[in-house]
Amino acid sequence: MVETLSIAVIGAPGVGKTSIIRQFIYNDFSETYTPTQTRYMYRPSVILNGVMYDLKILDVPPISSFPSSPSQEWLDERCRGVRSANAYILVYDICCVESFEYVKMIRQQIMDNRVGSSCEVPILVVGSKRDLQRHRFTQRRAVSVLVKKTWKCGYVECSAKYNWHVLLLFKELLGIAVARGLRPNHTSLRLQGALHRNRCNVM
Repeated sequence: MVETLSIAVIGAPGVGKTSIIRQFIYNDFSETYTPTQTRYMYRPSVILNGVMYDLKILDVPPISSFPSSPSQEWLDERCRGVRSANAYILVYDICCVESFEYVKMIRQQIMDNRVGSSCEVPILVVGSKRDLQRHRFTQRRAVSVLVKKTWKCGYVECSAKYNWHVLLLFKELLGIAVARGLRPNHTSLRLQGALHRNRCNVM
């Protein structure tokens, strides 16, 4: 039986959401910045300990706020599927404090609006553009402690440009999902690859 996991990837404009997703699925990176205007769904598959999962990765265009109700989720085309996602990747640019404040806002709104299930929803905060770390707005440890200790979320930094920790961040998110009860009998995580048609990234 194939399990399905819906993941919403959210972040401020220009943080590199789409680049991370495309690097994960296609092993591809473009130097040209193209703003995400509409929601787009990617459908790779991964294998966890011999069990296949179909991922629905939702590349979410910038939204002013997390949808507060199912009706708002469907009235705004950009938000469709966001509220009902099984897990969230919140991306910020390590060189842009405003993008981190956006992630902080969205994370709090997820907690406020998914009453009854918010504590169980896996959330991974991702610091993108690690290759530009000389220009980061604060030390990695300060953000990591806040996210892990206070927010109780996962935290990974990556570089889509150099494909550094991109596979790791999806492995981390799936590990959180397993720990939160997606597959409660799985104590170890083995991500064998991201499959798209004939493409396979093997760890």
